[in-house]
Amino acid sequence: MDGDLRLQATRGAGSDAIALRKTRLRALARERIANVSASERISRSERIVERLEALDAVRAVPVLLVHRSLPSEVATDVLLVAALSRGQRVFAPRVDGPRLRFVRVALESRWQRSALGVLEPEGGDPLEIADLRKEGGIVVVPGLAFDEGGGRLGRGGGHYDRFLRAARGAARVEAIAVAFELQIVAEVPRLDHDERVDRIVTEAREIVPRA
Repeated sequence: MDGDLRLQATRGAGSDAIALRKTRLRALARERIANVSASERISRSERIVERLEALDAVRAVPVLLVHRSLPSEVATDVLLVAALSRGQRVFAPRVDGPRLRFVRVALESRWQRSALGVLEPEGGDPLEIADLRKEGGIVVVPGLAFDEGGGRLGRGGGHYDRFLRAARGAARVEAIAVAFELQIVAEVPRLDHDERVDRIVTEAREIVPRA
């Protein structure tokens, strides 16, 4: 019993240390992004989307899951419109408590800002995991920091981690992160429940983590 308690205490201390490292890295990432002007973020976003659009997998996938970005994030509106114009089925996320739920959107969809300031679709048919199981899909993932091993640091809510874990357990889903090169760090601290991304696209390169 004493050994079990010591093991639990050690694990708890390790989790606390990782949580602290995550907090510090989030602050560093936000500072780096804030030092880039809005016009430069737009320019870099355009290059990132061009790289993303050049991927055969992105242009050909039947189902694309993509968010509307915050001003500090890689701008995704051009990608969303391009996918809809190609006839792909596009779904955007809504935060529903601890879960991320995707609903289908169209060019004429109406949007509203969430409590977090994120543009979310007002309505739409919900994404069915069965659709992803049959045809596969790509989810475009935001984040604050990434490493070359596919590690991702989000904003702390765990929404994308929970969604990716559930989707990967039942369907064929590729997670592609979009990030500014300055968001790539040597190592993202991770816990067991933190999901990795399958590739990262920045304005400078495409990163495919080794298995």
